[in-house]
Amino acid sequence: MFVIADNIQITRYRVEMAVKERNPEPVKQLAAQCREAGAQAIDINTGPLSRQGEEIMQFMVEAVQEACDLPVCLDTVNAQAMEAGLRAAKGPRPIINGISMQPEKLEGILPLAQNYDADLICFLLKPDGHVPKDADSRLALAVELTGILDEAGISRDRVVFDPLAVPLMWDDGGRQAVEVVETVRLLPEVLGFDARVMVGLSNLTTGRPPGPQRQLVEQTYLAMLGGAGLTWVLLNIFNPDTIATARAVDVLSSGGIFSWHF
Repeated sequence: MFVIADNIQITRYRVEMAVKERNPEPVKQLAAQCREAGAQAIDINTGPLSRQGEEIMQFMVEAVQEACDLPVCLDTVNAQAMEAGLRAAKGPRPIINGISMQPEKLEGILPLAQNYDADLICFLLKPDGHVPKDADSRLALAVELTGILDEAGISRDRVVFDPLAVPLMWDDGGRQAVEVVETVRLLPEVLGFDARVMVGLSNLTTGRPPGPQRQLVEQTYLAMLGGAGLTWVLLNIFNPDTIATARAVDVLSSGGIFSWHF
């Protein structure tokens, strides 16, 4: 399971102040800590960034790359900021986070995926931005989006689908959690190729303060997703028990010789 740290977010005070002061050291320290905790890529969440978006994204990408050589996952809806991040990315193949059937995403982000060698996270959102209610609707969107990406010349080995875990506190959050697991299970079969699938694990527990219960729910859900075939996960890298769960899923699903050292 490919693990992406979600800890570098501009909404967090430490990162926000580093950006305001253009001081790369806090971002570098956080990136190094993410790597040491087991991250295989680092998500850089700059939000919509309507002002100074390009400059801020470039600053954050450069700071992360000074601290580690992990791939950067560029997390913004601002196409200009996204391109600035792609231009600044000098290490392993970066990740565009992301695209969907929303017209503004197809217009702004898809051309970047055509012009830059980057993996592409594809959200299974309706064109109006609403979250589908069930697995069937998510799978239909994946089929349609795959056709669009094929026509655009995006190779399938660059694509990662995100069926969108939603907060359990939503009225239908519990049902949606089950539908996401089913989507993960069925997606490769429906699409007819070995599709990679990612879930943003922290979305599930949005609204719940940090604590043992929140972490237990995330660990349990990650194990369920892993059993269904999840290949990527975006999560809080500083929850060691959750990282251990991801590693245990890898070991138990590999079919190889078992070792307790993982």
